Amino acid sequence: MPELPARVGAIADAWVTPGTVLGLLGLFTLATVLLLCLVPLLVALLRPLVRWLDGMRVWGAGALSARVAARHRPRRLSTLTLRVLERDIAELLLVLVAGAALLACGAALFWLAAEVVEGEEVVHLDQLVFAQLRAWRRDWLDVAMVAVTELGGARISVSVGVAVFAWLWWRRAWVTALYWAAALLGARACVMALKLGMARVRPASIYSGLESYSFPSGHATASMVTYGFLAFLLCLRQPWRVRIPVLALTAVAVAAIGVSRLYLGMHWLSDVAAGYALGLAWIALLGTAYHTLHVPAPRDAVAPWRLGAVAAAAVVAAFGYVAWFRMPDTLERYREAGAAAATVGAQQALLATAGAIPAAGRSCDGRCPALQSDSPPR
Repeated sequence: MPELPARVGAIADAWVTPGTVLGLLGLFTLATVLLLCLVPLLVALLRPLVRWLDGMRVWGAGALSARVAARHRPRRLSTLTLRVLERDIAELLLVLVAGAALLACGAALFWLAAEVVEGEEVVHLDQLVFAQLRAWRRDWLDVAMVAVTELGGARISVSVGVAVFAWLWWRRAWVTALYWAAALLGARACVMALKLGMARVRPASIYSGLESYSFPSGHATASMVTYGFLAFLLCLRQPWRVRIPVLALTAVAVAAIGVSRLYLGMHWLSDVAAGYALGLAWIALLGTAYHTLHVPAPRDAVAPWRLGAVAAAAVVAAFGYVAWFRMPDTLERYREAGAAAATVGAQQALLATAGAIPAAGRSCDGRCPALQSDSPPR
């Protein structure tokens, strides 16, 4: 494999241009929109089945209601089942889909954590992706990726979180505001707990302390929860002509932030995947609870269009501040970390040739991975 970085570098020189990157981004956006457009078609095809299930639900609710009324003291389980059957079948199916997504994301998160601890195929894939993306580094692409990664950073995420919370509180949508706060703060708490428990070192880092740990990606989790739960609030009780562009923009933004973390070398591929799984699981959990218990609130409580405008204004204002005051220093720090990681990678290759086993231990003050000879990188 020694010739792999050189081969990848030659391909990058020939193909990695601004036009190519913009073309790929356009294709990804188009594919995302087309996939989302298939959802209404799928709903239309399943409509006869949904109507049949709704008829069965009405029949079951009527039969159970008669049994409950005939009893002097109805059982609690029968009462709860009746309350569930009184809801629309589409809502019940949505809850089932959300539950399946929650279980799938939770299983994926635990599987990734186990694979990282074991240090087998997933770790090798992480190293391969990191090496290939490092060969793609270009000055103009560094600037673009740092700009994208800031969209999932703390400054912009906190700005959006505070702006949305203040808007909801001002609109007296107190329950929605509390769900929004629980989504952001709960996801952050989960990230901190997992980082502390896994203590996985980043491939390269500009951070120190707890943030020097890599698993899961805080940017991936924060972007998924912040923009994903915001999209959930914006799409509630909206037609598909509104939902599709909102969901497409959210998917493109979240995916781009994850790619930027990989490109800049701040995370392994499994870190970003774990962050997405954690964020999606958190959205499924809180979204299901909110939709099941609180959606019959007044339609104008959230005011989706105005909420979207508030969030967009917060993103623009925070990004303008970051671009004007922080971008040059942040860009230089990322480049220094990338150069340090490249130097360490060359040293690891020499050690591997000499018979030593490279590993990522504690980072040197959180800025670059250390070298060990007794265990593989986690």
